[in-house]
Amino acid sequence: MKRLLTLLIFVVFATTYSYCQQPPWNDPSQNKLDASEIRSPQITWVKDFYDFGNIPKGVPVEVTFDFTNTGNAPLIISNVEPACNCTNAQWPKTPIMPEQKGKIKVTYDAASSGKFSKSATVTANTKPTEKVLTFTGTVIKK
Repeated sequence: MKRLLTLLIFVVFATTYSYCQQPPWNDPSQNKLDASEIRSPQITWVKDFYDFGNIPKGVPVEVTFDFTNTGNAPLIISNVEPACNCTNAQWPKTPIMPEQKGKIKVTYDAASSGKFSKSATVTANTKPTEKVLTFTGTVIKK
């Protein structure tokens, strides 16, 4: 009886130990992705800041922020949110494919005299997901 019990304990421990071993087909070192294999869009801006200098009061001005999708997946810009009601933005609503260029147009209504600094926050499927575009200038009386 002691031999049977000892044999049973040995079989249980041996079976349990073999299940604790990691199988060769599940080797984590084989699951690593190369950086070139990770699919993600990336925005590269020509400029993310613009200075209008002096502009006349009451005349809307427009700036275009040019960019390129330098990633390896389609870029989707979901929103461009101006910081105030005196600014409007237009952006591409369709995906920008890798290596394609795009533009975001921002229009500022120069209704008040003096220096200004305004921004528009771009939200896209990139990392980080948000980018702030800034423009400045001075509104002068005509």
